[in-house]
Amino acid sequence: MPRYYFQLRDQTYELLDPEGIECSDDDALAGAVLANARDVIAGDAKRGVVNLRFRIDAEDETGTVVHSLSFTNAVRVLRAG
Repeated sequence: MPRYYFQLRDQTYELLDPEGIECSDDDALAGAVLANARDVIAGDAKRGVVNLRFRIDAEDETGTVVHSLSFTNAVRVLRAG
């Protein structure tokens, strides 16, 4: 099964995934990226600041980005009024 590395990035910051995860197909990869992004956002919310400027780039073992998800596309924000 292919291994993918979830790199957390914005314009100036990056946190690299040294371990990666195995995913069986593109749908499983997209679901894992979405779940990971939402988990990071949930952790931010618990600390009181949600930073939506990040994205997760899923790279294959050659370093090629095969899927990317902006945090703004990982959740829907509803505002009062």
